[in-house]
Amino acid sequence: TGVDVVVCMDVSRSMLATDLKPSRIQRAKLAAFDLARMAKGDRVALVAIAGTAFLQCPLALDPEAFRQSVTALDTEVIPEAGTTLSEALKEARQAFAEDSGASRAIVVITDGEDHEPGAVKEAEAARKEGVRVYSVGAGSAEGDVLRTADPYGNPVFVRDEQGNPVRSRLNEGLRRQVAEAGNGFYVTLRDAQAMRTLYDRGVGTLPKGEFASGRVRQAKERFQWPLALALGLLLVEMAFPEEWRPRRRAAGVSGAAGIGRESGQEASETSAS
Repeated sequence: TGVDVVVCMDVSRSMLATDLKPSRIQRAKLAAFDLARMAKGDRVALVAIAGTAFLQCPLALDPEAFRQSVTALDTEVIPEAGTTLSEALKEARQAFAEDSGASRAIVVITDGEDHEPGAVKEAEAARKEGVRVYSVGAGSAEGDVLRTADPYGNPVFVRDEQGNPVRSRLNEGLRRQVAEAGNGFYVTLRDAQAMRTLYDRGVGTLPKGEFASGRVRQAKERFQWPLALALGLLLVEMAFPEEWRPRRRAAGVSGAAGIGRESGQEASETSAS
């Protein structure tokens, strides 16, 4: 028994900021790991957010699949720049199974720098469908100047069109608005117990549904081993001199003829007797 949870994680370049150590995106990953560890019996999915959004891991009872999907995330997963929360919420709503019968929740982990309107409306639409939206802020109000690495691995500043270093700040106002519109609440990763609070006061209190899972035994193909042995024997046969094999066959034929003659002689002697 459990609930359905879709985690939307921001992977835009602003998540490279280091106002959270070691970086916003690394702290966001750790938060997702904490949530998966607490959500025992829940089905968890993952949606990546940047200039667009896509489902990285569908709802599943397998926590290891979710952890592997989170580990694979980086700021290069989605080439389109920006953060589109409305697209992320729409993708998360579509990820839910309609017939699960379980409570549904969306957890958005982002620095809140939304470059497209409509996030609050999408959160309201989710609430009307019975989906709770919880918001997790990654970053600080002071922000940090964004840095990246050049082709040689040296740190360089991310600059805007005017050539000025870009400073990214956490937009807590938008984060709270989205959470309120989705009948959830807001927490910040600056709090070490943020995900524990999120689960104990939010996701973990929702009515649970019943899930069913199964295992399928799938045989592994092992034909390569006998095939390799057969090919090896063919190569060994080819290594012998060609003239050896006909001589052996001729010797076999001569021996058979001699045996036939001896048998014939014995038969003649028997008849003469």
